[in-house]
Amino acid sequence: MVAFVVGLMMVGLATVGAGSATATPVPGRVLAGTAIVGADLPPGAASGQRLTYVTRDQNDRMALSTGVFYVPKGTPPSGGWRIFSWAHGTTGIADECAPSRTRNGAGVDTAIIDALKRGYAVTATDYAGLGAPGETEYLGGRAAAHSVIDMIRAARARDGSLGTEWVSAGHSQGGHAALFAGHEAPSYAPELDLREILALAPASGIEGVLTKSFTPSVPSLGKLNTVSALYLYILAGLDHARPDLHVTDHLTQAGKRSLDLARSQCNGEVSTAMRSVAPGDLLDSSLGDERFAAALADYTRVPTGGYAVPIRIDHGLLDPVVPFPLTATLVRSMQADGTDVDLHTHTRADHTDVVADSLDQVMGTAATAFGRD
Repeated sequence: MVAFVVGLMMVGLATVGAGSATATPVPGRVLAGTAIVGADLPPGAASGQRLTYVTRDQNDRMALSTGVFYVPKGTPPSGGWRIFSWAHGTTGIADECAPSRTRNGAGVDTAIIDALKRGYAVTATDYAGLGAPGETEYLGGRAAAHSVIDMIRAARARDGSLGTEWVSAGHSQGGHAALFAGHEAPSYAPELDLREILALAPASGIEGVLTKSFTPSVPSLGKLNTVSALYLYILAGLDHARPDLHVTDHLTQAGKRSLDLARSQCNGEVSTAMRSVAPGDLLDSSLGDERFAAALADYTRVPTGGYAVPIRIDHGLLDPVVPFPLTATLVRSMQADGTDVDLHTHTRADHTDVVADSLDQVMGTAATAFGRD
């Protein structure tokens, strides 16, 4: 069955130029869909579907993504269900790590359940190449933006009850994706009506950390060695987006073995394996040369200006994964560029806790955004 579905996906992409205009796999076109029923539906959902759809990668090439959408119980308002787009946090880069494969029913992210109970439709991409043929480009900003937006297009093509109004929300990796999606939306999908960007503990400043602090001389960091898993995911994604950089040439043999592990296991297993590995042991040479630094910045740096809607950022002061100073620096740069951004800090929250700590306030901001003329 899996082989058949994968074959169907590839045939769908192969129809470019071979069939009618309607067969062209434009972004948002659905190639396959499966109903989500019974106990696999999260609380508050009347229906749902898992979709395989066409999107674009970091370099604007056609790619495949999977994801889910849920419709809340009740009657849609005038104009259709408002859409809460949720971009998930890090799960890994192997296909089996896609949330649409591993999370169902009451096990989906709490933000999804909360949004459904408040009467919003929810779209949730897995990101291109995660759970679908092809390579995923972890923290590749444009790729993530396209996956988020094209998931909305795919859901609306599948269910006419979904409207055009939406908010771009996400946590961690997904906070980074939510920011990029919000930045790209006006030009990439002008038919959709973006109202607000809601980023929880968004990854940012990674380009500086990788090029300046991730060097062969870095010793063991104890429990914090697990952050190397995230660096490996970024290098894997950058290797796909920019093969000319020969990313793996910077890695030791241990680093190359760890990269292979990162490509085949999910985040829990990879992080566990990294606990005993000093970050410096993964690198044969520094990543700080000018060409590499420029490519990494183009790949992952969060834009500080050019947003058309307000941004709300929530961050826990006890966050060890994306330390608060990175977000503080991002917000200062955004404000200097004239961006309408509002930072909310949570004194007792770490990287995970910030979702539960901020959810009521975040949903209040979403309601206000949907109520604006």
